[in-house]
Amino acid sequence: MFEDTDKKVDKQKIKSSIRLWLPISITTYTLPRQMEMYMQDVLTAFLSECQQDHMAANLSYCLSELVTNAKKANTKRVYFAEKGLDINNYDDYERGMENFKSDTLDNIGYYLELQKKAGLYVRLVLQKYRDKIKIEVHNNVELTVFEYKRIHDKLARAQKYRSVDEVLSKILDNSEGAGLGIVIIILMLEKIGLTEENYQVVCENGETITRIILPINKETNKSINMLSEELIDQTRTIPVMRENLTTIQQLIAQEDVSIPQISKRISKDVSCTFLALYYVNYILKYPCISLPKALEIIGRNNLDKVYTEENSLVRIINRLDDEENIWRHSARVAFYAFNLARNLASEDQLSAEEIYVKGLLHDIARLATIGTSDKFVDGMSDFCKEHNIPLSILTSVNDGINHAYMGSYLTKKWNFPDSLSTCILFHHDPIYAPRESAKDVAIVYIADMMARYMEGAVDFYQIDRTILKQFNINTEDKFAILVKKADEAFQKSYDI
Repeated sequence: MFEDTDKKVDKQKIKSSIRLWLPISITTYTLPRQMEMYMQDVLTAFLSECQQDHMAANLSYCLSELVTNAKKANTKRVYFAEKGLDINNYDDYERGMENFKSDTLDNIGYYLELQKKAGLYVRLVLQKYRDKIKIEVHNNVELTVFEYKRIHDKLARAQKYRSVDEVLSKILDNSEGAGLGIVIIILMLEKIGLTEENYQVVCENGETITRIILPINKETNKSINMLSEELIDQTRTIPVMRENLTTIQQLIAQEDVSIPQISKRISKDVSCTFLALYYVNYILKYPCISLPKALEIIGRNNLDKVYTEENSLVRIINRLDDEENIWRHSARVAFYAFNLARNLASEDQLSAEEIYVKGLLHDIARLATIGTSDKFVDGMSDFCKEHNIPLSILTSVNDGINHAYMGSYLTKKWNFPDSLSTCILFHHDPIYAPRESAKDVAIVYIADMMARYMEGAVDFYQIDRTILKQFNINTEDKFAILVKKADEAFQKSYDI
């Protein structure tokens, strides 16, 4: 009956999911003690990466109570089914509950095996958003009317108590100890500055979901954004691979090579594309997102001014594995986005070209901050001390936790069009994008998820179902086929 619980917390996976604002999910069918401890360890690591360590002890208790309740609800279903009782009938419910606790405690292994065979699960879901953290416990049975009533009765009882100690004294003297777990959860939340409103119980799509919403501390958010802006303000160059720059210089020097041919080669490199767009938007003050249009504005005779090591924006680097991944990932997202725009969204060629650039530059902040020197980091440490910002936030920002905000800030600072800055800002939370940008943001989001799925960095369950539905994707098989076809085409076109 026991599941494989020999798991270690994957902190890198947690860090990546937080940076991409993706959910982390853990599913169990029997909830052995090892699995419960693993869930608590994941929660603790997750809160630490979100700069919310001070909540860990209280929320670990809350999690333990919630997963136990979910497991109990599943056990109750198989128990009632075996006894031939209708759990939604009041008389049957009361009759079944008379012996439920004693019968199941005496033979818990048997009933856990039954619920596993029935496919009844307990699932923990953790997700960080821009301004909040969501902790959810799911189990795939809906509450009965009687269970709903009992929960709300317990929430009302929470108002009578002032402390956890007072509740525990009631449990110890057994005067009204039954069912006070939810009361303790509410009091635990109050101890970390939350209220009953941060605790929700809902039924959706055949599941019962118990949800705790944690608003991100405003001062923490302010510190993260302040540090992000300072980091970008101190960034005055873009890393460019010497090999790619040399290739483009050679193409420019060949008179028989056309601008469209040069554009095709530049478009495969995020840094070199950025150089052209920077020149047009920031130097010439001409709003432009299309690379072919930008090269046309610059003119053939001026391209060598942009693509030279003497360009003050250029910081030459050599090809390194980790850095190359960003170049290739950006190119892959751009290619996927361009084809999604053409095939699923619009036949407008200019629109597709702009979508390509939005996909290419979606992670521009991660690119811009590559290879920061120790001296630079030391300077940021001094900035943190001056503004009372914990060094752990500096680490998180350097790891890319706020890269969408940073990329948006960078492109605004350098005079790029607002539609690009908006797309970068919302590319990890597309459902909150402004209406006028929603379509483009959704395309870049799906292209990014396709690329990360292809790269093995994202699981299908982590992708927003609402956005998938916009592209008529309702199963992982369908998504996997789309990714496979798109990447086969990408491999043929991306020859650098």
